Amino acid sequence: MDRREMLLGLGATGMVLAAGTEMQAQTGSGGDETVYELRVYHLNPGKLPLILERFRTKETALFVKAGMHPIAYWTPTEGALAGDKIIYIVRHKSREAAKESWAKFQADPEWKVVKAESEKDGAFVAQHDITFMKLTDFSPKL
Repeated sequence: MDRREMLLGLGATGMVLAAGTEMQAQTGSGGDETVYELRVYHLNPGKLPLILERFRTKETALFVKAGMHPIAYWTPTEGALAGDKIIYIVRHKSREAAKESWAKFQADPEWKVVKAESEKDGAFVAQHDITFMKLTDFSPKL
């Protein structure tokens, strides 16, 4: 599947993102350099419940600790992306901030333990797709 097909399958994403407008007031987001990172994880069979639990209980908090701002998480229910996949978007102050946050996250000793313990029976992610996005001038600010 190519990126265009993936983005077409995410038509509802815009509506969900619009619901996050209130978050701007809470976090002070929306600067000119702000970028949104769309991640699609294609999972190994049977790993969806395990990765959802990891995001729910530990990983999301570690994202925040590393300076990322999670926007939302989805599991596709139909179409080309249905099945063992999770889709999520995180906000960064800039592309450079994204790079720094991911480096901090990867180096976090707590993350290393969480990943090793949760994936002791096999890796969760077989492949991942990453797309950086900027809001258009007519989009609701998040």
